[in-house]
Amino acid sequence: MTTRPRLIVLAALLALLVGCSGGGAAASASPPSGVDATIDAKDLKFTTSTLTLPAGKPVRLFFRNLDGAPHNVAIYADAGATQKVFVGETVTNQATTYDIPAIAAGSYTFRCDVHPDMKGTVAVGG
Repeated sequence: MTTRPRLIVLAALLALLVGCSGGGAAASASPPSGVDATIDAKDLKFTTSTLTLPAGKPVRLFFRNLDGAPHNVAIYADAGATQKVFVGETVTNQATTYDIPAIAAGSYTFRCDVHPDMKGTVAVGG
């Protein structure tokens, strides 16, 4: 194999390794001021199964995707995810802050829409 094809193969392997590794810039990201809650995605799981949010006021949720796979945080009024309350942007290897509109007190479901087995409960209190 000549030098140029070797370099192309090495570059492709490096890109594959970087793309599949977890963390990226998200691993060092810190929540900005004014955040009400934080959640991470790591190893195709959320780091918590319960989010606690205040009722009746807009909320800022800081989300770190520490995986090489795309994830988001979506909140639904039902466990079957048919009644959408909030759907956050899908991100890969990065952090984002979601601005969630005011939610009434109650129990909700959150999940990753890309990986629906990643889920938990949102407790919205008064």
